[in-house]
Amino acid sequence: MDRYFVACDAGGTMTDVIIVDEEGRSVIGKAPTSPADESIGYMESLEEALEYMGIDPHGKKGRNFGERIETAIYTGTSMLNTVINMSGLRTGLIVTKGFEDIIAQGRGSQTFIGAQWSEITHMQYRKHRIPLVPRKLARGVTDRIDMFGSPVIPIYEHEVEEAVRELLVDEECEALAVVFLHSFVNAMHEERAATIAKRVMREVGREVPLEISSEVAPTAREVSRANATVIQAYASSTAREQLFGIEKRLDGIGYDHSLKTVLGYGGVTNIRYPRLFETAMSGPVGGLMGAKYLSSVIGEENIVCSDVGGTSFDAGAITAGVLPIDREPGFQDMYVNVPMLGITSIGAGTGTYIRLDPQTKRIKLGPDSAGGTPGPTFMEAGNTTPTINDANLLLGILNEHNYLGGKVKVNKQVSYDLFKEKVSDPLGLDVYEAAETCLELLNVMMREHLVRSLMVGHDLRDYVLLGYGGGGPLHLLGYAGDYPWKAIVTVPHAGAFSAWGGACMDYSYRRHKSVQTMITPDLDDTMKVAYLQPVNMAWQALEDELLEELQAEGFDRDQITTERIVYMKYLGQLDDIEVVSPVTSVDSPADVKELIRAYEDQYTKMFSLVAKPEVGMYQVTEVCVLAKVATVKPRLRKHELAKKKPSKDAFKGKRPVFQHGKWHDADIWRMESLKPGNEIDGLAVIEASNTTLFVPPEFHVRIDEHDIYWITRNDRNDRKDR
Repeated sequence: MDRYFVACDAGGTMTDVIIVDEEGRSVIGKAPTSPADESIGYMESLEEALEYMGIDPHGKKGRNFGERIETAIYTGTSMLNTVINMSGLRTGLIVTKGFEDIIAQGRGSQTFIGAQWSEITHMQYRKHRIPLVPRKLARGVTDRIDMFGSPVIPIYEHEVEEAVRELLVDEECEALAVVFLHSFVNAMHEERAATIAKRVMREVGREVPLEISSEVAPTAREVSRANATVIQAYASSTAREQLFGIEKRLDGIGYDHSLKTVLGYGGVTNIRYPRLFETAMSGPVGGLMGAKYLSSVIGEENIVCSDVGGTSFDAGAITAGVLPIDREPGFQDMYVNVPMLGITSIGAGTGTYIRLDPQTKRIKLGPDSAGGTPGPTFMEAGNTTPTINDANLLLGILNEHNYLGGKVKVNKQVSYDLFKEKVSDPLGLDVYEAAETCLELLNVMMREHLVRSLMVGHDLRDYVLLGYGGGGPLHLLGYAGDYPWKAIVTVPHAGAFSAWGGACMDYSYRRHKSVQTMITPDLDDTMKVAYLQPVNMAWQALEDELLEELQAEGFDRDQITTERIVYMKYLGQLDDIEVVSPVTSVDSPADVKELIRAYEDQYTKMFSLVAKPEVGMYQVTEVCVLAKVATVKPRLRKHELAKKKPSKDAFKGKRPVFQHGKWHDADIWRMESLKPGNEIDGLAVIEASNTTLFVPPEFHVRIDEHDIYWITRNDRNDRKDR
C-alpha cells in the first residue's frame, strides 16, 4: 500500500495542505483559515488536495486515506492568536525578590520592535504592550544565585509556599511560571521552588501548569527568558487544544499516529512536546526550510526568501548556506529566549486594507488585513473596505473566473463600486489609476522592507530573490524593482511553498545553553583546551537530554544523528555567529585549531574582511546541540527540456491589463500546462489554481529542468537575433 506524507501551513488568511507520495510527487490543497476552529480549514484544504489526487474525500478511499498517511505535520496560528487576543490562562509569576516588574516593565527596546528608524526616534510612536502577567500576579521570593552559579542567598522556602498559595487561592491563577536570576547556570533554586509549588497544589486541590525558566530557556538575558517562560505557561494549553482537535479529525479518516507540528527553528516534533512555545512562530518557517532544500538543487548558497500571504510579508535571508537563527527574536512586542529562524514581517499582503487617512486624505495601506474571512470585497462575505486583491482584480491581473481555482465566486462590480466610492473619488483619480497607485505603494513597502531592513550590509548582487506564498508570484517583480539581484526565481507550487517546505524538514530538536569563555593569544595550548571545557560539558549535557527525549518518543539510537554547534565572535564585536563544530569535543590543541578555523571560514563567508581584527581573540557565548531523525521528503525531479515555445494548450488567450496608466493586451497562460524548457515574454499572466505569476513587459521567464521559473530583464532584440 502506498504511503503518504501530509504537511500543512495555516496562515492568517489561507490554509495550505500538501500531500507527498513515496516518489516525491506532490499535490496541493488550499482553503480559507478558520481561526476559531483550525480543523475546519485544515480538512477543507486536505479534501481539495485529495480531489486533485483523484480521490473522493467523502468516498470509501477518502474516508480511509488516513491509514496511508505516514506522517502528518501541522503549523498553525493558535498560539500566536492566543497571545494576540490575550485569551490564555491566568498566569502567576514567582521571581527573585526585587524583580516583580520584570514582565510589566520589560525592556525599553521592546517598545519599538519592528519599527522603522523614523518611528524609533519619536517617542509618540513607541508603545508598551499589555503584559501577559499583570504586576498584581507577580510575587517575589528571596534567593540569589550569582553569575558563576554559586548560591549566595538561600531560597526562602516559606516565601515560595506563601506565594503559591496566594496565586492559586486568592488570585485564582490557572498557571504558574518561576523565573530566578542566573538559573541558567544553576537551576537548584527553581527546581526547589517547583517541588514546593507542586506540594502546595496538592494541598489546596488545584493542579495547574507549572513552568520553570531553567527548563524552558536556560540562556542568559533574564527578561527574554522570563517572557519565554510566561508564554509557555500562558498559551501552550490553549494552542494544544487546537492541535488535538485536528488530530481527532485525522483520526476520523484512519490516521493512527500522533499529529506533528513545526518548531520555530525548523524542526518537527510531536504536538505533545512539552516546550510547545517553540512552535509559536512556526508559520513562516516552512518557506525558509523549503528554500534551503531548493538552494541545494539550484546550487545557490545565498537566497532571499520572500513570502507574500494575505496578511503579512515575511522575509529571511540564507547566507553562505546557513539558515539565519535568531536566539532572541521579537514576538508580539516581547523579546523571547527561544531559537527561531530569522524572519522579519510587516503587515503587507494581498488582503491588506486600503483606506484614506481622514486628516491628510492620503492612501493608507493596512497594517490590518481582511484575511480569509471576510476576504476581499469581491467575495461579498461582509467586507466593505477595499483590499490589495480588489486592486489586482480591477487592473485585470487577477482572473475573476479563476480565484482559488474558480471555487470562489467573484463579483468584480462590487470591487469597482466600493473602490470608486472609498478610494478613487475622494482622491479625484480614475479608478484604475488609483488601483495601480495602491499596488505600487504596497510593492514599495515590501521592496523597502527587503532592501532597507533585511539586507542592510549585504550585496544584493550575491543573492537570488525567491518569491512564494499565494501572492508572492503576483507581486514578485513589483517588489524586486530595479535592484541588481543575482537572479529572481519562483516555483509553480509557490502558493503552498511553506507547506511544501514543512515536508522538507527532519524530525528534530534543538537545545541552547549559555556559556561564557574565551581564547586569547597569551594562552598556551594546554590552557586553551582547558578554557573550552565548559563547551564540552554543555554539549554533552544537551545531547544527553535530547537523546533521552527522542528515544522516549520511540526512535532508536541509531536513527538519531546529532550536530554540535558553537556561537563565537571576535572579542569586542557585538554579534556572534553560528558555527557547526568540526569536532565532537575539544580535547586537544588540534581540536582548538579546527574549531577556530571553522569559525574564521564561516566569518569570512558572511562578512567583509575589513571587519576581521588583526589579532585573533575569540569569545564563546553559547552552545547548541541539534538532534534529528531523517524523514521522507518531496523531491524536485529533473525533467527533459521541452521547446522554448509553450504548447498551444498552455495558451488561454489575451486579457486587458492596466499597466503604467494604460490598458494593454496581456498573454494569459495556464501554469499547469507549461513545461520545463518553455520561455515566456511579458506582458503576461501565468495562472494556476493557487497562485498567479504576473510578468510585466520588461521581464522574461525561463523554466528550467527542475520546473523552477527564472525571471530576467527582457531584451527582445537580442532574443530575436539568436
